[in-house]
Amino acid sequence: MLQGAIIGAIAGLLAVVFIYFNREQRYNKVLKSIVEPHMEYSALYHYASAAKYNKGFKYYDSFGVLYIVGKKAFYKPHATSTPIEFNLPECKAQMEPDWRMLKWFSITAPSGEKHYFNSNKMGLFKANSEETLKGLAAIKAKMSS
Repeated sequence: MLQGAIIGAIAGLLAVVFIYFNREQRYNKVLKSIVEPHMEYSALYHYASAAKYNKGFKYYDSFGVLYIVGKKAFYKPHATSTPIEFNLPECKAQMEPDWRMLKWFSITAPSGEKHYFNSNKMGLFKANSEETLKGLAAIKAKMSS
């Protein structure tokens, strides 16, 4: 019985290490594929469209890199995908209500379409949303300057 618990704990630890390694690999691949010069901010984010965000479970559509170049923000989920582009002076960014201790912010395009972002890191007992707040601050700084 004890052996089963030990094997389960080792398997769980290996799964966490694999997930962390996979996140870092994706981040590095996407960063290498970005051709815009002078990137001022970048981080890994979960992205949810309005259709997904407004559902009760708030699953996300994709996971990728949100980055800022000049007065534009981009979200790119894969190295080969075309990024979603936001011209920040024309957009609106705001903090959304917390959902199960996770912080989300949205960027609203001039057409009224909302895009939701979250960059949480799960800790042992709570979610760390510092990167989400940092990203929103960077976006708002570019909107006002």
